[in-house]
Amino acid sequence: MILFDQAGAGEHRSKITSPEPALKGFVEHFWVQHAPAPNSCEVPWRIVPDMNPQLIVVVSHGKERLESVRCVVVGARSRFADISLAGRALTLGVRLQPGALSLLARLPASDFTDRSVSIADVLGARGKLLIEWLAEQRSAAQTLHVLAQFLGNEFDSRESCDELGTLVTDNDRAKDLAADLGQPSRTLYARMKERVGLAPKHLLRIRRIHRTLKLCRDRRMPWAELSAVCGFADQSHLVREFQDLLGESPSAWQARALSCRFVQDEKGDQGLA
Repeated sequence: MILFDQAGAGEHRSKITSPEPALKGFVEHFWVQHAPAPNSCEVPWRIVPDMNPQLIVVVSHGKERLESVRCVVVGARSRFADISLAGRALTLGVRLQPGALSLLARLPASDFTDRSVSIADVLGARGKLLIEWLAEQRSAAQTLHVLAQFLGNEFDSRESCDELGTLVTDNDRAKDLAADLGQPSRTLYARMKERVGLAPKHLLRIRRIHRTLKLCRDRRMPWAELSAVCGFADQSHLVREFQDLLGESPSAWQARALSCRFVQDEKGDQGLA
């Protein structure tokens, strides 16, 4: 989830809005994030693993004005990814429901796992037209409106996929998820790879790390207690999952947000209003 990126350092620059009722079965939320002040965070921005795919629009600075717009489809992420925010003015996105990407692209979600692909390469002429529409917009609100209209047309008359996300949220073990779906474990594995892009056990690991990141943001709960609350065998298990999924220790992860905020406080907020 976007508010977990870089240990939540961009939260104060982000705005999240809910979709219209017709899109709730396919879209979890829309988001806008203004870029940090120039040179405020010199290390790459670390993105968390996520079972939800995204449709992301990046607005970049040109030499004299905002003149570059990219739109990409991002599949489920099996572990962290480091990205550069150099030149960015604004990033907008749609966090899709698990299972929505395969409906949008008409391809297995596993084709997009840990990948970022231009919308034009995914949807052809429709994708190119969307990029043209996005380039004509002059505000974040207008851009999100275009994205909502586009997705409304793409998902029109399609069966909602929100049930899949609900079942994943309600289960902590792959075998329980298979039982609720009424499927053998092998069938569940194939279905999750096709519709979500991740194996069931890995998907549940990511959900558990998200739960941990949410609870550790106030930095008041001891790690040992946090590991028990979030379903880890012990604190060592939690540390191993951080290393594997986030690429660093829990304390190093938390330091990302603190270091970025410290530099921003020193230099002032030079981002877009």
